[in-house]
Amino acid sequence: MMNCVIVEDEPQSAERLMILLGKYHFHHIHVEKWLKTPEETLEYLGKNSPDLVFFDVEIRDQTAFELMSQLPKIEFKVIFTTAHEGYALKAIKVSALDYLLKPIDQTELAEAIEKVEKSREKSDSVKQILDLIADLKKEKLPSKIGLPTLFGQEYVTPEEIIRCEADVNYTHIFLKGGRKLTVAKTLKEYESLLADQGFFRVHNSHLVNLREVKFYNKGKGGFLILKDGSEVEVASRRKEALLRAL
Repeated sequence: MMNCVIVEDEPQSAERLMILLGKYHFHHIHVEKWLKTPEETLEYLGKNSPDLVFFDVEIRDQTAFELMSQLPKIEFKVIFTTAHEGYALKAIKVSALDYLLKPIDQTELAEAIEKVEKSREKSDSVKQILDLIADLKKEKLPSKIGLPTLFGQEYVTPEEIIRCEADVNYTHIFLKGGRKLTVAKTLKEYESLLADQGFFRVHNSHLVNLREVKFYNKGKGGFLILKDGSEVEVASRRKEALLRAL
């Protein structure tokens, strides 16, 4: 049984989450406290260490990261919740931390809980959170991207990624050194994370690190030859934008 705390200043959102947890996850999740204000949150989490915290990204006039940075220690796993696709959410995605968009969907909730339960140690999650807080204080995105693998998270810099290739709901990530990782996320998700890191979606199936482009071969759409020798097709409708980006 996991003891959890909900940090949420919107009653409707908190009640929906508690209903879903009570209906579908009562056998392994126990809600021990609902914290509604920054003051309550700091007082309770400063003295208690639940297994899991559902943490709203914005609590009144403060953020979850500001509150967590004030805690003497963090010994719990976190699933962030938010209604906004903002900068903080992008940072959470880059760090491969768990999050839920409001209104919370039961299927997504179940997937997030399962992922938390399967994660190896609290210390892994805590390090991710502390690194994220440090980066947000500097007003920058995390320098490494978390890639969920079968055994945990692998962290790579954008410069290590040569290209990404779609495979239905999976993405194959090709790294320097000839390594390939397959992750259970769509190419669209990595496009949103890497678009401002020098990556370009040249085709529905391909996202390319422009720094790794060696040659462009003309044609209707043409194709790229990358520094590792791989060839990547370019969609005709993306050709002009690609040439401008190069």
